[in-house]
Amino acid sequence: MNKNEARSPQVDDYPNFNLGSYHRPIATSSPAAQRWFDRGLLWSYSFNHGEAARCFERAVECDPTCALAYWGIAYAIGPSYNIAWGFFDIPSLIATVQKAWDALNAAQKHATHASPLFHMLLKAIATRFPTPDNIPAPTEMRQYNQAYADAMRVVYKAYPDDLDVASLFIEALICVNPRELWDMNTGEASSSHTLEANAAIDTAMTSPEGREHPALCHLYIHLMEMSATPEVALPAADRLRRMIPDASHMVHMPAHIDMAVGDYRRAIDSSDDAIVGDDMFFATLDASPLYVAYRVHNIVTKLYCALMSGRSREAMLAADKLDEVVDAKLLATKSPPMADWTESFLGSHAHVLVRFGRWEEILQLELPAPQDRALYCCKTANILYARGLAFSALGRTQEAEVARQEFEEARKRVPRSRINNLPVRQVDFLAVASLMLAGELEYRKGNIQLAFATLRRAIKLEDGLAYCDPPAWMQPVRHALGGLLLEQKRGPRRSRSSGRTWAWRRGFRGVRAG
Repeated sequence: MNKNEARSPQVDDYPNFNLGSYHRPIATSSPAAQRWFDRGLLWSYSFNHGEAARCFERAVECDPTCALAYWGIAYAIGPSYNIAWGFFDIPSLIATVQKAWDALNAAQKHATHASPLFHMLLKAIATRFPTPDNIPAPTEMRQYNQAYADAMRVVYKAYPDDLDVASLFIEALICVNPRELWDMNTGEASSSHTLEANAAIDTAMTSPEGREHPALCHLYIHLMEMSATPEVALPAADRLRRMIPDASHMVHMPAHIDMAVGDYRRAIDSSDDAIVGDDMFFATLDASPLYVAYRVHNIVTKLYCALMSGRSREAMLAADKLDEVVDAKLLATKSPPMADWTESFLGSHAHVLVRFGRWEEILQLELPAPQDRALYCCKTANILYARGLAFSALGRTQEAEVARQEFEEARKRVPRSRINNLPVRQVDFLAVASLMLAGELEYRKGNIQLAFATLRRAIKLEDGLAYCDPPAWMQPVRHALGGLLLEQKRGPRRSRSSGRTWAWRRGFRGVRAG
């Protein structure tokens, strides 16, 4: 785990990360096993699941009879709010299920003198995994999310005052339908799971200990970020900012609420702190490839907030950092398929330059070499899109039309497996780009009504993208349409594209996109 690879079980060779003070006592005679378990639990709560699993494994090395450490391994390697079963590739799914059952069988072996709570937790976590000899396709695994939530409800009802149990139950509930917790048009809860999670977290946070619990603060942000009232999570976000200083995802998470209420300055500050933490973590430990996606997310959050607040220098620095982090070694990782997870962000410079109207600089961007364009298919399409907009804005409409045609050919070569901001697929992102470019070009050709109609179609596609934070499409089409309407001395009107007002109703998020 540590790059020094000093592996004596009882020697604490772990880097001096500040993971806060949270502690869950477990049944072990080994102080070292207790320390490793606490680290595993805190990394799990911080969504660094690969590192969490390694810490739980170290706890087992220190005390091979520690049943709860085996439970921790199974818990850490399973699906999460951000990486649901449907995003596992088949080799990863098979390996995960087998490893989980190895851990669960070991936990059962050493559970003779375990507490009743442990037996309930073990029974619950077993419902999260199929048996190794009957593994469905990743897209057919959602039934296990529901089964786990149902099982954790039983545990929660038996131990309603246990804050860790409450956290596990709330997490299980929101993982049944991740990123679909609220109806974005009505503001209503999308299912009873949302209401149940909200009730459980409100109950847990009535106590001072609950308000300071790292998992509860984290989960409250996820619960409320897409609601009509994200501001209610601001106190939890503020407490979380410094609760686990060296867990970058926890440092970053308050930015979700900051963005929702339009506080881009503070979101950038949180993102910068998270980026510094990531640099330290990745320089010290061999992180799992998927955790790089979290690192990328922190940078993308900074980039989006810089775009929305007019900070071009900060946006370009974020784009530079993405190019540094998403390197050839990462893209070569086949399982999990990291090119699918991260390559789309290599076109970020193009989108920054579009946002700030730096047309001549766009024309200086270098396309990947022809032999590399299959790997760098998203970057290729992003640059060609930006070139089309640049030529169009500069009045070079013939060259813009050529760039548009090249872009359309390039986007056909982007496989559906490529992800933009999770869970948005890059092909859906590029469909918005296609209409945005077509609308801008028609406007420059003098086809004003066609241009506006095309841009309104783009708005409809943008509104239809799956929820993610920050939004996958970072240059709101409404901004482009609004600018052109004002140029034609027309005021904005209510959007009929999906029943939303001009200001894209997402609670305070009208500040963001309107």
